[in-house]
Amino acid sequence: MAEVQFLFDNGLIAGLENLIKESKQKLLLVSPYIDLDNRIKDALKEKLSVPNFELRVLFGKNEYNLYKSIKKDSFEFLKQFSNVEIRYEERLHAKFYLNDFDFILTSLNLYDYSLAKNIEVGIICNYGTKGLIGRVVDGTGSLINQGVGKVTHDVFGISKDVNPIEKFQTIFENAVLKYKTEPLTVNAGGVKGILGGKKLDGFNVIVDNLSTYIGDKAQQSTVKDIVVPKEENKSNVVKTLSASQISKSLSINQSDLTKLMQAKGLIDGNKITNLGLARGLVMKNYMGNDYIAYPDNLVELDELKS
Repeated sequence: MAEVQFLFDNGLIAGLENLIKESKQKLLLVSPYIDLDNRIKDALKEKLSVPNFELRVLFGKNEYNLYKSIKKDSFEFLKQFSNVEIRYEERLHAKFYLNDFDFILTSLNLYDYSLAKNIEVGIICNYGTKGLIGRVVDGTGSLINQGVGKVTHDVFGISKDVNPIEKFQTIFENAVLKYKTEPLTVNAGGVKGILGGKKLDGFNVIVDNLSTYIGDKAQQSTVKDIVVPKEENKSNVVKTLSASQISKSLSINQSDLTKLMQAKGLIDGNKITNLGLARGLVMKNYMGNDYIAYPDNLVELDELKS
């Protein structure tokens, strides 16, 4: 049976922190405004190194000034996750937070001001038994449907046909994709590896339609979204190399490679330009450090070959 508890002020904030910390495989954060405070960041940091942990974020409002809805430092923080998907829905006003076992429906934005200044309320619903994680992680499972159906009927007096988890999943999936990463994993060592365990080995940025918008007010109304398509056939995926790998393979100075890429307009310092994204350059992360990776078939590299 699903359980519901009403939360207020500090209890609500503590409930949200616990919901994040107790998430195992999936976490959905729905908030029109995102300005993560240190408590929420600390809770999320525990998930950075968890293989295959899926973080899904939906924000809204301020279509032509997205930096007002999701703050630059919060976006930079979220970019560290190896399996994160950030979507945008202009009409979003609801606030909803979901992990593998619980969800919170609330007035609370993921916004530092809301956490510190406003009187906020919400409810937390435990819809699944933690010992049955295999049955509750699928939002369409009967256990979830039965538990949530009872809550919506007994607490709110609405039809059992209304499932808030399915509703918010649908809203998320129909929203505009703005940023997406894909984890890179390798076999773990020791006993864990023998049992098929994996560990993170960086990630690829599949879609990035936020970096240019956030923090660059001059380009807010003129830049167009650029999507880096994900290859359908894994055998055709182009291999990407770091600047140090390329410089070693071509026996050149890494600075010469960087200068060429900047001269060609593919990078700007340690950032990839729109042209670079379109040409297949991606940001990767290794041991907490971001770096630019270049397709091994990039035609500009021919100029460096002797």
